[in-house]
Amino acid sequence: MRVHHITASFLLLVILSLHVAAQASLDQEKTDADKLYNEGNSLFRAGNYSAAIEKYHAALERAKDFKYYYQLGLAQKNSRQNVKAIAAFEEALKLKTDFSLGHNALGGTLLAERVYDKAIEAFKLALTHDPNMQKAVQGVTEAYAGQAQQLLSDGKYELAGKLIDDAMGHAHADNPKLHLVAAMVYNKLDQPEKAIELADEAIKLKKRGSKGAEYFEMGLAYKKLKDNEKARAAFGEARKDPAYSRNAQYELESLKGR
Repeated sequence: MRVHHITASFLLLVILSLHVAAQASLDQEKTDADKLYNEGNSLFRAGNYSAAIEKYHAALERAKDFKYYYQLGLAQKNSRQNVKAIAAFEEALKLKTDFSLGHNALGGTLLAERVYDKAIEAFKLALTHDPNMQKAVQGVTEAYAGQAQQLLSDGKYELAGKLIDDAMGHAHADNPKLHLVAAMVYNKLDQPEKAIELADEAIKLKKRGSKGAEYFEMGLAYKKLKDNEKARAAFGEARKDPAYSRNAQYELESLKGR
């Protein structure tokens, strides 16, 4: 009986020793991984993204950490490897689902790739976890505008209108580009009064750059309402913008004698 007791105690001691050794090995691996991660961050800050990527990969071979994947994604994005960056951000978010910076970074990369619907989703998740993140506020607005323009190009005016209504329902709908796209949508939907309102708001919100597009949409809306005097005034303003001068002149010619 005593022999069995000694044998059981010995086995327990061996198991505990192995567990401690394994834990020590894991702790050392994490320490080594953190060292590589920090080296990668130094290279990242110096703008040496390719070398930083190698360090992050080496860190991930030793341990899995959402921060490693996140920094890897940033380095890949800065190296114009957007598809790889998206995959890295997604891995980071698998490890930490409430990581607002990760959702925002994913949204920004998807936006750059013009995957607007998924970008909107990612930015919304970022704002769920951090409602005051201004980069996500700007990003989701840009994504809404991009998707609405895409739907307009595809002739899907009704869907574009629903999307714009959703976008305008958010507190971050103070973006001049979004208002311009909304004016374009409502002109296509033959709702000129709404188009005028949105084009006017876009003009007020736009602090820099030409406003030819905004005035052109306003002119189209007034033309639909047969308010030719205001249409001429709007097209006259649009004509000052080189990008819209030809189209605006064409519209002005069409209004002659009216």
